[in-house]
Amino acid sequence: MSDKLPPLPKGAVLVDDVPPLPQGAVLQQETAYDRFLTSLRNPETFGSQATVPFFLGGTGELIKGAGALTQMAFPNAGTRMVETGEAMLEGAKNVAPISATAGQIGSYLIPFSAAQKTATAIGNIPPVARAVGQIPSFARAVGQQAAIGGTLGYGLTPDKENREQAATFGTLTGAATPFIEKAVRGTVNLLRGTPPSQGTMQAAREAQEAGYVIPPTQVKPSLLNRLIEGSAGKISTAQNASFKNQQVTNQLAAKSLGLPEDVVITPDVLTNLRTTAGKAYENLGATGTIKTSPKFNQALDDIKVYKDAKLAESQFPTGKANPIIETIDSLRSPSFDVSSAVSKINVLRNDADIAYRTGDKALGKANKEASQVLEDTIQNYLANTKQTDLLQKFKDARQLIAKTYSVENALNQTTGSIDAKKLAAQLAKGKPLSGELKQSAQFAQAFPTAAQTTERMGSIPQTSPLDLYASLGLGTAGLYGGDAQTGALGFATGAIRPALRATALSKPVQSRLTNQQMQNLSPETRNLARMLMLQGATKTGANEEQK
Repeated sequence: MSDKLPPLPKGAVLVDDVPPLPQGAVLQQETAYDRFLTSLRNPETFGSQATVPFFLGGTGELIKGAGALTQMAFPNAGTRMVETGEAMLEGAKNVAPISATAGQIGSYLIPFSAAQKTATAIGNIPPVARAVGQIPSFARAVGQQAAIGGTLGYGLTPDKENREQAATFGTLTGAATPFIEKAVRGTVNLLRGTPPSQGTMQAAREAQEAGYVIPPTQVKPSLLNRLIEGSAGKISTAQNASFKNQQVTNQLAAKSLGLPEDVVITPDVLTNLRTTAGKAYENLGATGTIKTSPKFNQALDDIKVYKDAKLAESQFPTGKANPIIETIDSLRSPSFDVSSAVSKINVLRNDADIAYRTGDKALGKANKEASQVLEDTIQNYLANTKQTDLLQKFKDARQLIAKTYSVENALNQTTGSIDAKKLAAQLAKGKPLSGELKQSAQFAQAFPTAAQTTERMGSIPQTSPLDLYASLGLGTAGLYGGDAQTGALGFATGAIRPALRATALSKPVQSRLTNQQMQNLSPETRNLARMLMLQGATKTGANEEQK
């Protein structure tokens, strides 16, 4: 065999260390298209910014897919598009592989989204909708995703020999998508728990603004909150929350009456407030004569205890004067002086206090409601005669007196504790609570297990027998096994559950219950949430008798 090299083709140049061309090979002149592809593969073409490879990676993949579709009808043009897309993708990956790959993956969303819209549009065609409507929804979703995956896999794959394989893979992947989505959704729901309603979120936010704490699972039953509260003990956590909240309720009640927050409310305190407010009535200086109307007499007739007494007396006469009937009928007059009516209101309220203390609820209610009828009449008179300043002072004094009765109805007269659940019962029965008392009532309606009174709980459960037994059991087992360190750790477990209870009611955990979700709501949405909360509130203690 001769060592002599064959003659070089025309235009070729001999280069050292480069093997010669095979016999018969002919060098072809580089075309502009070849130079274009080479420039796309060159890293220097795109610069060093990561955003450019991301964009070009996605664009290259889209061009490649479009070329694969074009190949079916126009093989040569489609092949050139595929080569252009592959060169662009290769060049982008030479600059920034991760950014270009991210762009490549992200580009799949465009054909997938288009295919989804097309499938939806076809499914909305009446004949198709009727036929497909017979298929169960989940099976329909599996079939749709399988069809989309197979179609895209076949249509966007450039090589004929790989299309069937890509179509099979796309079909299987698409069919698996609904199952994957369902599994992911289930996992997310498990971790997050059932999302709270807007009403619950609004109630929680307003409760926290008032100073209350809430067991976390009652607002966000996420897996973490369930683990914390479950390990700490749900009942014990609610009881600890109630103990903290009792102090808040007491402070809010005192504040609503214009008292310092640390004042212990007693019946005498409330009586003194009513007496002071009654003197404010007398000091108004309102004068004039009020002519009563049929509405005034009807309001007296509508007092329930009076109705009951009249009906009973008509059928079962006792021959004795009934103090309820006498009290109400004594107010019937064609006219009366404003100052005299104010004095009568004070007398009726004092008589109501005496009746309640002696256990005569019916007489107490008769006196109290009769005083309210007189107050309504005076208030209407001041409004009709345009005595604006006197009217506002009268309303303020009247509201304070009404608040003292609302608080008294929820008061434990021995301990001075205010029962938020009893305030909730008043609100549920239509009592027009306002301000701080309404806050406490709404809190107890929304979260009753966190509004228990200390007297009903019987104790403040910082620890429980379970904490003690677990600590003794684990500690003894550790010592019995001959490991003092394990025994000491076992005895220390008695502090874990109390620590978890403190964690559940701590500021960091509490603040996460209502963060951002309510802060981003518009005022209109917050008002809607408040309405939903009130409509859905349980009528706690609705059968409890109101004074």
